[in-house]
Amino acid sequence: MREKRVSKPSSFPPVYNHEFQQASENLRRALPLVNQYQTPVNPVNYAVWYEYVSGDNADLTNAIDTRLHKNEPITTEVTQYLYEKYVLMGMPERMDRTNSGLKLVVDNTLSNINKAEATATQCSSGLSQSQSLLEKCDDVEQLKYLVGEILSNTQQLTQSSNELKSELARSTEEIMKLREELEAVKHSARTDGLTGLLNRGAFDRELRHLCDEKDMHFSLALFDLDHFKRLNDSFGHLVGDKVLQYFAAILADVSDDIHIAARFGGEEMAMLFLHSNLEDTFLIAESIRQKFANSRLKKKGSDESIGQVTVSVGISHIQPHDTPRMLIERADKALYKSKAEGRNRVNFL
Repeated sequence: MREKRVSKPSSFPPVYNHEFQQASENLRRALPLVNQYQTPVNPVNYAVWYEYVSGDNADLTNAIDTRLHKNEPITTEVTQYLYEKYVLMGMPERMDRTNSGLKLVVDNTLSNINKAEATATQCSSGLSQSQSLLEKCDDVEQLKYLVGEILSNTQQLTQSSNELKSELARSTEEIMKLREELEAVKHSARTDGLTGLLNRGAFDRELRHLCDEKDMHFSLALFDLDHFKRLNDSFGHLVGDKVLQYFAAILADVSDDIHIAARFGGEEMAMLFLHSNLEDTFLIAESIRQKFANSRLKKKGSDESIGQVTVSVGISHIQPHDTPRMLIERADKALYKSKAEGRNRVNFL
């Protein structure tokens, strides 16, 4: 069986799926780095170096390699920064900023409402007093004075109402901006940063939900790009990233808001084909395989071809009492079979 891969932890909170042996190897390689740079062995520092040695978090790896190349120190403050930016993806800060903005809008709105209420109370009292005096008034000059007071109170009410209306309009605009920011945070927490597909954490939640649904018919397909390491070694990681994005775009076109496409791990992607039987899923997966194999990709800004890039596919269909793990394991075995038979093919179990 091939070695299991784990996705770049681009979900919040991060999701890890290394097998015991791989996790133990990461531990063995991470601890010497923690000691070498004299950072305390706490969860933050361990997570940073664990991500680094696993090689799954490219952005974090590049950030650390850049500092090491410049002989810059890796201090506890640096690892804290790297942890918040590349492991937690800045989500706590974004949530705090959004919550603070929402609190400010609510406080301002309440303050303006209280101000308008005080003005209305004052004017109401003045109008009541004027009404009482009018009932007893028999002097023209006093009548003029009372009418002036009534007009003044009415104008104050109108001004206060207009000010409140303007403030509420501004508050509504701010709330809409905060709503957009919350939607962006939610989207970031579910989306893989490189491909734009669902990340592994969001995919796992969708799969658990589908497995819990009674009488839900769906299939799972795992896609693994063939000889991807060789592609990276030959043309560089930037080209490799472009290939991943191109293949992800093919899956996104097929998903069409009906099926669910995700980055499963590294160069491996997955699709959940809803309301599809095994035969229909096979036909769609085969069309994806053919389209990708027939593509002739070139280096950006050059006519240099990177050659044919292919994908191997493994499919499983939901069975009674299936758990997510059981479904994934069958698809993984089918994928292994495709690899063993020469790659660039589709198998199902």
